[in-house]
Amino acid sequence: MKTDRYTILVISAFLLISASCNQPKKNAGVSPTEAASATSETGTAAGNNKRAMAYHEKLMEYFSADWMERESDPDLYPDYYGGSFIDNSGTFVIAVTGNSEAYRQKLATILGSDDFKMETVQYSYKQMMQVMDKIDAFLSDTTVSPEHPVMLRFAGAYPDVLDNRVKVVLTEVDQTVLNAFKKDISASPMLLFEKGAMPELM
Repeated sequence: MKTDRYTILVISAFLLISASCNQPKKNAGVSPTEAASATSETGTAAGNNKRAMAYHEKLMEYFSADWMERESDPDLYPDYYGGSFIDNSGTFVIAVTGNSEAYRQKLATILGSDDFKMETVQYSYKQMMQVMDKIDAFLSDTTVSPEHPVMLRFAGAYPDVLDNRVKVVLTEVDQTVLNAFKKDISASPMLLFEKGAMPELM
């Protein structure tokens, strides 16, 4: 499994979170006035979502013109950048390490607007992607036995911007696999282990 697949998973999750937060409400059982109001709110949320996606692209293009090809490259991201997402109201949120106000003006200049939120996180996106690189290197290493506890139970990994952690999904989570992972891949404190199923092949 290559890191590019993880990146696609993250982008898909980003789009799915945005879409699920802005689903139109059904108008059954409400008056025409309430229905019109709900439709107006939905339109605003959709507009917010579209604007937030445009901000995301602007920010990535500022980092590098070829960001789509380099999305899994830790060196693409500045040290202060902790990731970005769209919240339930359709607002673009940028996570940064350190004092968020120190970067507000810089980011407003990049986006051409101050219509976004900021939050402070512990780990940068670069740090998360460096851990992802270690996971990818281990999975791609042909000298690693297929009977290694991690190889037997690995179901996926991705940088979770909302939790500011790298999530590792294992089919079984016990001390044996955790010890093996920390010994042979990474013991980073930003790792979170979760039980889950292997992804189904399309």
